Amino acid sequence: MSKFFKALPFKCPSCGSIMIHKIGTYHLECQNCKSTKAIDLDNTPKSKYPLNRYINQNLIVPTPKVVDCLGCGADIEFSEDEISKNCPYCNTPLVVKALNLIKPSKIIPFYIDSKEGRNIFKKWLGSLWFAPSDLKNLLHYENRFKPTYVPFFSFDSSTSTYYTGQRGDIYYVQVTKRVYIDGKEQYITEMEPRIKWSYVSNTIYRDFKDILIDAKSNLPDIAKNMNRYDLNTLVNYNPSFLSGYTSFEYNIELKECYEVAKSYMDSIIYKDILWDIGGDEQRVESYQSNFSNEAFDVYMLPMWISHFKYKNKEYAIIVNGATGEIIGDRPYSYFKIFALIFVILLIAGAFFYVSQNYDFGGDFETNFHQEFNIPKSQNF
Repeated sequence: MSKFFKALPFKCPSCGSIMIHKIGTYHLECQNCKSTKAIDLDNTPKSKYPLNRYINQNLIVPTPKVVDCLGCGADIEFSEDEISKNCPYCNTPLVVKALNLIKPSKIIPFYIDSKEGRNIFKKWLGSLWFAPSDLKNLLHYENRFKPTYVPFFSFDSSTSTYYTGQRGDIYYVQVTKRVYIDGKEQYITEMEPRIKWSYVSNTIYRDFKDILIDAKSNLPDIAKNMNRYDLNTLVNYNPSFLSGYTSFEYNIELKECYEVAKSYMDSIIYKDILWDIGGDEQRVESYQSNFSNEAFDVYMLPMWISHFKYKNKEYAIIVNGATGEIIGDRPYSYFKIFALIFVILLIAGAFFYVSQNYDFGGDFETNFHQEFNIPKSQNF
């Protein structure tokens, strides 16, 4: 059953209208009179949460909400994990408090606005090879991209890993081989590589900080790759930054996200082992990692997200709302691909025909004149 909530009031001190966060700044701006109001950044240092205390708890509090619109008074339904969106009737920004057990701690505000995002998108679209010619007619940045705050778990951990393996060092030996050259038996001497394997073992250490794992289900798959943010731009969470934008709480539990983070850390540790073994080739026989000082936090990070359909197939594009990085799915024009293959084959066929029918090892000028019946007295 849905619960009723009041939207947080972000009213203009001058005219009483609703204020929204102005992208690229740390203040709210009135939609009516354009007055501004600074957002309290509250730079009080905050420690991360100890992972072992919460890893087996259910942190999610699924709560469908009905929010009384501050603009038109309509009852607006929020999904279980939504904490901000605009009223579908009057476009008034509505923000409610986060309800999950662990609240967002920090946020990176939007720095890429709609105009800059549009330019990034158009540049990306123009760079696509083999894109269908009519693709540009289907995409309209203003209508299809939504500025969205996505929840991420951030994980820290110290690790120590004991491994055993083998180090391979290449050395060369001189060998004599029997070969046939122009039908004659000959003997040649070559240097052949060999690998000397030696047993190795060691303990290596690595500290991980701010491993970002998205914690919102039903996002496009490519969102998992949108995790390169400048975390120096993080500020303490303030719901004022959400005013005017869509945002969500995490709806994937902590334990599941940490398993993803550990898998990533394990891949880095494995590369560290290979580097530590050294040599020309490496074999890892066994390794065991111990994790300590594990901690986590919840960040809200900005994205421009778009979905579109082309020939009954859905594609997604995401622009990093802080850095402008863009990643996306895209359709291909098979006609253009086949046309390119045809041209390549045509050129290859032409070269083959020329190589089979012209003797370029002889007098090129004589061959040229003879082939085209041009008198030698006629020069070019």
